Amino acid sequence: FAVGYRIQASRDGQQWDDVYTSTDSRGATDSLFFPPRPARYLRLASPERTADWGVSVLEFEPLDARSAARLQGVDSEAAQVWEGRGAPLALPGTDAGARTLQIDLPRADPIAGLEVWWAGPRNGARLQARTRDGAWRDVASDPGHTGEVSFLAAAEAFEPTSLRLIAGLEGPAPKIRRLRLLGPEQLMTATKRMEILAGRDNAALFPAQLHQQQVYWTVVGVPAGQQKSIFDEFGNLEAFKGAPMVQALWHDAQGAVGAEGSARTQSLREGWMPMPSVQWQAREHLRIRNDAMAITEANGQPITLVRYRIENTGSAPAQGTFSLLVRPIQVNPPWQHGGVSPITHVTLEGGADATDVRVNQRVLLSALSPVDAAGTSGFGAHGEDEPTAQVAAGRVPEARASSDADGLASAVLAYRVSLAPGAHRDVVVALPLGTSPRDAKTNELPPAAPVDRTRWRQDAGIAFDHAADQLAREWRGRFGDIGLRLPDESLVDMLRAQGAYMLLNQTGPAMQPGPRNYNRSFIRDGAATASALLRMGQPKIARDYLRWYSDHAVHENGLVSPILNADGSVNRGFGSDIEYDSQGEYINLVADVARLDGGAESVRDYLPKVIAAMRFIQELRERTLVPGYMADQPAPERFAGIIAPSISHEGYSSPTHSYWDDYWALKGWQDGAWLAAQLGDEKTAAWAREQYALLRDSVAASIRATIAWKHGEVMPASADLGDGDPTSVSIALDPTGQQALLPEPQLTTTFDRYLADVRSREQPDALFAYTPYEMRNVLTYVHLNRVDDAQELLSLLMAHRRPLPWHVLAEVVHSRLRYPGYLGDMPHTWIGAEYARTLYGMLMREEDDALVLLPGTPLSWLAGEGLAIDGLPTAFGSLGLQARQSAGQLHLTLAKGLHASTRVRVVWPNRQRPQEVRVDGRPVTSYDASGIVLSAPFHTLEARWAPSH
Repeated sequence: FAVGYRIQASRDGQQWDDVYTSTDSRGATDSLFFPPRPARYLRLASPERTADWGVSVLEFEPLDARSAARLQGVDSEAAQVWEGRGAPLALPGTDAGARTLQIDLPRADPIAGLEVWWAGPRNGARLQARTRDGAWRDVASDPGHTGEVSFLAAAEAFEPTSLRLIAGLEGPAPKIRRLRLLGPEQLMTATKRMEILAGRDNAALFPAQLHQQQVYWTVVGVPAGQQKSIFDEFGNLEAFKGAPMVQALWHDAQGAVGAEGSARTQSLREGWMPMPSVQWQAREHLRIRNDAMAITEANGQPITLVRYRIENTGSAPAQGTFSLLVRPIQVNPPWQHGGVSPITHVTLEGGADATDVRVNQRVLLSALSPVDAAGTSGFGAHGEDEPTAQVAAGRVPEARASSDADGLASAVLAYRVSLAPGAHRDVVVALPLGTSPRDAKTNELPPAAPVDRTRWRQDAGIAFDHAADQLAREWRGRFGDIGLRLPDESLVDMLRAQGAYMLLNQTGPAMQPGPRNYNRSFIRDGAATASALLRMGQPKIARDYLRWYSDHAVHENGLVSPILNADGSVNRGFGSDIEYDSQGEYINLVADVARLDGGAESVRDYLPKVIAAMRFIQELRERTLVPGYMADQPAPERFAGIIAPSISHEGYSSPTHSYWDDYWALKGWQDGAWLAAQLGDEKTAAWAREQYALLRDSVAASIRATIAWKHGEVMPASADLGDGDPTSVSIALDPTGQQALLPEPQLTTTFDRYLADVRSREQPDALFAYTPYEMRNVLTYVHLNRVDDAQELLSLLMAHRRPLPWHVLAEVVHSRLRYPGYLGDMPHTWIGAEYARTLYGMLMREEDDALVLLPGTPLSWLAGEGLAIDGLPTAFGSLGLQARQSAGQLHLTLAKGLHASTRVRVVWPNRQRPQEVRVDGRPVTSYDASGIVLSAPFHTLEARWAPSH
């Protein structure tokens, strides 16, 4: 929608005057009023981009002056108050001991209420509405004197003929700076009640989510666990999906402070392990560090642990109270389908040494460090009982149990802290995750087994360190020796972190791209993730996923369901069974498992399902070969013989002939033919090769026809639209290997324009949103022999990790760091898998007839000690490589492991012909400026250039 826009009026359609300016639209329905102006024309004008995704308007209805809202008792120019212009409007008159402004509406349309911006003090605020029957009723109230804005909304939309804004008589007449009618979507909700409270006193102590500020997080959990915690950049924790937030606050003689109002830094253990920390400066010499991790206890129960270390870094003693608030809001914000986490009942159980916080009949948190004080509270009608104000004053609610019908109860655990200079104190809590999924009927999470406090009784901080050391050893065993060294170690840490996040996002064998909004399995994401894990030495996880997906998603007719729920059932949401890339991706997964782990014989059992999937690909093509197909469209030949329309990779909201599907279908035919041939089924292999050729010819003809029909300068992403989508086109080059299908002029133009667009994001005040699926475009520049562009793009995309030390990329990146826009999920491990494929693809590429070394390796990766690869699984065997270049000399060493028959092509990183090349000590002359091709693996290769190179 348009966040900012202008309403303009004109008498002649030539000269336009602004009559209303919006700078903060919330979208949905805006009702706009302004002083009457004579006009024959009215228009809405917006800058090209006032929101990250551009501008869209569904309906625009002008009203004449007789249909405008009327403010009783003031002249027509006072209507400027709807825009917030002109002098503030004093509430006129008195009515039964109150000041009142009546607003007569042009018609009884559905609204939610009225938003009022005050200019100075006021004495309460109350909104009444009159409906068609003439009766007045109370809608909402905002008592007291604080708050510059009153959000006076009902819980349900209503249709008034008039509104009445009422304030008390005490003091001077309150003045209104601005009014806004609230559209029927802007209802009073539990989330909004919390946001209103957070905007008043002690605002800095409330989570950023309640200030409509974007928040970034990472995942904490155990590999393949049923429940995943998320831990945000401020150190707040959500134990499982939908769970209440646990937030830390500090109070001392100077007042109260939280991480949101402090300087903060984030880190991962050893730079990559999924053991995140947030350090925040509560006072100049008081540092607090929140460390989170998840472990499986000896009894098999997974728990998330958070250790809060309060450290006095000064030379004087420090005293205060450290508090943990259990708030009825998720870390996952409202614009991410999160928001309120209802707490209708909260109870404190156990003594000071073993306090549990029970929320809605389930233990949410077990304190492992002795608690000095604890209490619970409800919210109250307007937040008067909510505990933040008490914590800010150094107090704790007295109740041990509280209920709140609206689900806004809270709990507080308080720890009195007294620290000598240089001393620290640890506070540790555990949040049981359980091993059960949510109940399918009630959506309730079953209770988890109690936390075993035995190991934590003596010193929970030391026990936390021991558990963290053990967990670090486990992660080091999985991804520590990943077989890759680069001069920029952060690139390798990013890779390791993605591998770890992939395991945490998993639920059982189900690969999932995220811990919250995408807690289901897409074959598109899962196949890419499994392939990355195969490269990273985790073949069992990839094989388990293949087994699980094969058992649940491949139907008798060969349709491969694109999305499965974690329990193996077919997901029936958007995209269910109408994404026709899934067959090719499934076949590619089977082939990758064979190529990278165990050979074709190890996947023989899957051949019948592969054949069925290929038959379905053939059927999808034949649907577009029926006589008269799309005959009512211009240039109908562009649809002939390609894959039937689908919503593909969710790039289209309605079924479309997306070339994405065709590229994956071609990959499916190729890999299916290879698998069949490897397993001795030459008849199937011949059929697959024949069908591959037929589809390839049809796709080539379709692309040409679409370009001609569209007069296109860029590569079309679909036959229907001839639309440009570089990130969709990229898969044609890698991983599906169809670059030869793409006309060179359109391909070059597409990626010239794309790179210019990416660079424009670096301009000051650039407004944009994009998806880091663009990571796959890096390899496109490698295939186009534009290595400098590839490295530049990689660097620009990597800069949008948020927070950067956590190596987290969300599905959507917004230019405005704190803009509360949808970001999909994070860490998003399909994007993580694309990063892994990109990094490996810059170092090596598997072609049909050769292994290509250093195809996209920047010279900076060869500096100093250079790079090293150790035991990387490839289709040609295990790759071990050391490479460095300095003083005009390139040195390569290959370890044993590649098949003896492997053809090897080395690409010169500087794209210059060397003066001299030696292979295993012998001079060779058959090479050019692009590189050298060798018929078998070598041990050493040396190339020398003149000093200028």
